[in-house]
Amino acid sequence: MRPLPRWLLPAGCVALTLAIWQALTATGVLSRREFPTATDTLATLGEIALTPHYWSSVFATLQAWLWGMVIASALAIIIGCILALNDFAAHSVAGVIEIFKAIPAIAVLPLVILVLGSTLQMKVFLIVFAAFWPLVIQVIYGVRSVDPVALDTARSLGVRRMLRFAVVTLPGASPFIATGLRIAAATALILSIVSELVGGADGIGRNILQAQNGGSLSYPTMYAYIITAGLLGLVVTGAFTLLERRLLSWHESIRAAHAVSGADA
Repeated sequence: MRPLPRWLLPAGCVALTLAIWQALTATGVLSRREFPTATDTLATLGEIALTPHYWSSVFATLQAWLWGMVIASALAIIIGCILALNDFAAHSVAGVIEIFKAIPAIAVLPLVILVLGSTLQMKVFLIVFAAFWPLVIQVIYGVRSVDPVALDTARSLGVRRMLRFAVVTLPGASPFIATGLRIAAATALILSIVSELVGGADGIGRNILQAQNGGSLSYPTMYAYIITAGLLGLVVTGAFTLLERRLLSWHESIRAAHAVSGADA
């Protein structure tokens, strides 16, 4: 018997969720004042998706997300590698990392708004603050988990330190870094939207807040933008997962995952 396509089950779950949503609102179990029907929401999404304002808001959210990810990734990879290769430096800043890692990024939002205002810089700073800590920890773990036999082999062959780092250490740590990037990307998107929602900066979050304040007639628009946020999260996570599988197809962890998925199919 031919196996079902892998996308069929997730698509079926989405369709079932929409059907339950439609049934609960259409029958009055959920008040249509606070919960518009699924069909009304999807129709509104289709309408606003044809407007320039919709796409400018999506662009504003993704622009902050992209800048934040680039800066956080660069800082985390550089600092993480330094700390992983220098025990003294790692021990010195371990307490600082633990303290800042435990602070929710949303908790510093009022201070950031006070200093930077409701600007792109405010969103980027918040994203960098949120994405940096989990990513730098993944980089440290990844560099420290590199096979010591591979390092000793390269050293015995006379491979210079910088070249050894480039051809042995970084490839060996890449699965940890890729996982950290995937987690940080989702976190960064959440913070981009939250900063707009709370801080009033341009983007999807501000549109959600404005639609909420517009009363019940604007609720379908609010839900449409919420669905947009979910779709963006799905695209970002899927893109980083696909990129991880393609770029790291040589690594044993990816090959093992493919073997398991093939056996399940």
